[in-house]
Amino acid sequence: MESQMLEFEESAEINRQEIQERENKLAEFEVQMENGRNEGLFFKNLRKRVPVVDKAKAKEEAEKIKDVTRLKAGSGIRKNAYLFFIGLLTFTVVYSIASPSTDWRKVAVFGAILVALTSQFVYEQNMSAETRTIRKTNNEEENK
Repeated sequence: MESQMLEFEESAEINRQEIQERENKLAEFEVQMENGRNEGLFFKNLRKRVPVVDKAKAKEEAEKIKDVTRLKAGSGIRKNAYLFFIGLLTFTVVYSIASPSTDWRKVAVFGAILVALTSQFVYEQNMSAETRTIRKTNNEEENK
């Protein structure tokens, strides 16, 4: 009876060791699969650290972008495009109101678009005016 008990304990211990080895292999395999899955994916870059960016350079770059945006905001083609669409929307709103079968939802949508477009146009014209005054003061300072 004791010999059977010893054999049973030994076989149980061997089974435990095999189970532990298999669990370790499974854990390694899961890690391998995770790394392999992420290699070709877009999200791979999320695991990597982003290089530290110099804040002064970033501010300088942002200022350059802001200046270019201001210059582009005052372009004649852009101004004419805004004026064309504002005129077209104004005509559409007036025509919709004057028609005998007025669809007020349509008028409301066109009116909202007209207000948004007009406010954007005014904003860009103000930016353009600020840019002109800054240029004038810079030119005056350079001439002195």
